[in-house]
Amino acid sequence: MGRDIKSEILKNIRTARRSHVQWVDRAKSLVHGLKITKDQNPLKVTTCEFGTWFYCDGQILLSIFKEDAVKALEDKHTELHDVYMKIFKIYFDTSNCSLWSKIMKKRKRVSKTEEAAAIIHLKELEEVSNALVSFLNIIEKKITSIDEAKFEQFL
Repeated sequence: MGRDIKSEILKNIRTARRSHVQWVDRAKSLVHGLKITKDQNPLKVTTCEFGTWFYCDGQILLSIFKEDAVKALEDKHTELHDVYMKIFKIYFDTSNCSLWSKIMKKRKRVSKTEEAAAIIHLKELEEVSNALVSFLNIIEKKITSIDEAKFEQFL
């Protein structure tokens, strides 16, 4: 029975990591000029796929690890969204714009200076993402090494 829980936790971590990487790829696409709408990368830490996992099923990590390890993962995720917000504000008008532009969700015109700033923010985003993925990899390895019988306590 512990094996099923352990396998499910590992599967969920891998899915969360994959969702995170896809989210970052969409941010890269935005900066590199591909069409990305406002809604393709959720801004809130609780509404992206990674955040949805982390704040629901991912909370089981608190039962397995010290709170500091889980908090470090959460902090990196929050930092990631903070950095992305800087990129988002470059490409999308966040002021009270007209109803028509909200409906069309059009990107605003970006100057060369703003584009250069977005590239700098993207590098920062990639660094934060790499740290987040490293934390997930460590967590996954540690869970893999835990005896399956220990997971029976989570039933």
